[in-house]
Amino acid sequence: MATIPIVEYTPFSDHNEFTVYFFGTPVEVTVTATPAVVRRWLHTVRYRCSHFYHRGRLVVGLGVQWTPFSGRNSPADTLQLCIGRRCLIFQLCNADRVPLSLRRFLRDPDITFVGFWNSMDASKLRASRHDLKVRSLLDLRKHVETDFGESLAGASVEKIVKEFLGFDGVRLEREISMSRWNANELSREQVLQACVDAHAAFLIGKNIRAWEIDEDEDTDSYSSLGF
Repeated sequence: MATIPIVEYTPFSDHNEFTVYFFGTPVEVTVTATPAVVRRWLHTVRYRCSHFYHRGRLVVGLGVQWTPFSGRNSPADTLQLCIGRRCLIFQLCNADRVPLSLRRFLRDPDITFVGFWNSMDASKLRASRHDLKVRSLLDLRKHVETDFGESLAGASVEKIVKEFLGFDGVRLEREISMSRWNANELSREQVLQACVDAHAAFLIGKNIRAWEIDEDEDTDSYSSLGF
């Protein structure tokens, strides 16, 4: 992956905080397994983004990580959410429960959830011991194309980010993707990759005005409409 700085702060008893500098833009990251921290995070972002929500334009970058080789249907170990410059990494595997506010958030029909290569994410969330359900997930690959009208449905995250955001080297490293996401404490590399994945999805979802996409339409791609 391109060199993207990450700063780790003194940990709290119920969560850790980081700042990821995504090509100069600071993104605040909260990592936790504590339901109360998740509730506070959701309350904050819903308040700050209320004008987008009430207009039906709230886009959320969503990602899921799991530990390979822990079973055929490996459950989700973490859930990443990104709205603007705020990212939450919820350690589902270490959480004793999931707050009702998160369950309602994930099933809210007025919120558009976007990600990359996410066909398995919903089933991984359901397979977790918390049985999480998300209303729908938009796979950005199927709704983007190059300036020349070429589909990016089979493209890597790196290529899509380069095409739409102009940033080189945003690569999801296989070694990190295949690491132990059920660890009690995530590594800086895991936090960085999870944040970058969700934040890039948010930016591109905003770019293509994902809230306008009819998921039932039989179409392969949508043109970028800009920020």
